[in-house]
Amino acid sequence: MFFISSMINTKIGHGNCCSCFLQFTDRQELLENLTISDWILPAVYQQHFTSVVWIKPPWSSQIVAGEYEVELGVDDAGLLKTSSKLPYYLSDLSFNDDLKVKRKFKLHVIEVSHINEDISVQCKTLRNILQNQQWCLDFDMDFYSTQNPFMNLLGQNFGFIDSIFRYRDMEDFSKSLQFRKTQLDCLKELCSSNDEKIELRLSEEQKEFFLSEVKHKFPKWQDSTEEAKLLAKDDKYITDLFYIGQQTELPHHLSTKTEIKTLLTNTESLLKSLQSSPVAITLARSEYDEYSTQETLDFVHCELVCLIKKLYSIQSDIECPKL
Repeated sequence: MFFISSMINTKIGHGNCCSCFLQFTDRQELLENLTISDWILPAVYQQHFTSVVWIKPPWSSQIVAGEYEVELGVDDAGLLKTSSKLPYYLSDLSFNDDLKVKRKFKLHVIEVSHINEDISVQCKTLRNILQNQQWCLDFDMDFYSTQNPFMNLLGQNFGFIDSIFRYRDMEDFSKSLQFRKTQLDCLKELCSSNDEKIELRLSEEQKEFFLSEVKHKFPKWQDSTEEAKLLAKDDKYITDLFYIGQQTELPHHLSTKTEIKTLLTNTESLLKSLQSSPVAITLARSEYDEYSTQETLDFVHCELVCLIKKLYSIQSDIECPKL
């Protein structure tokens, strides 16, 4: 992922670029819970950044390329939320149109291809956004090759989880929100229950969803395989399942070396076109969360370090992993 942010934050990466849902009234709690996927919006809300540019590869479909005005605010529970109706925010229940202390920012999404093609339009778009303003540069190395770690974790079981819990964008967004809440509430019950009496605790809407879409697919109620029985008793699996069920639309594309080199070339073209240097640069390997592929991570890391040194005449010793 690639983020540039005016001060503008420019992020280069695969996704989860601007997630909300953080407790915002307690500063210490906020700082302790920030991750590479959600630090940007709190910084925007505190007015460190006024715009965000997300540069994404074609396989990241969370937000369509374009320009968006996003409004942030704090809800009654002290959580940072947004009034944006983008499916990206609706899907994790970050939407709230009754917010306090509202602040707006521009979100620009630019797509860069992994095949050889002219990117002069993207370069011009990026120059027009920045317009000689100060900017920061944030790389997530999973931009160049993106792994959905949950596909490996669940194997063949990933498909049925995706079919049950994927966010569904309906014409009436309020119905989308209600159905999403039903999905996630039901998922929470499934992952916290160790008995067969779950139906007694579900609301009518949850029960309808459970009976029509969950009961015959979820491993806990499948007696046909020993694997299903074991999975139903595995606490770590259940914990992972709850997380996965909320994020079924994560991108997955294992790039070839040629595709990675093309993306690196396009990265250089974009940054060269700005004719200015960022005031800060961050690099995230996305190694421990396994969004980067181990086979290509060190190669990408070294190439990015070399590119940054060349573009911005950095003389300091930035460590590069041994290949």
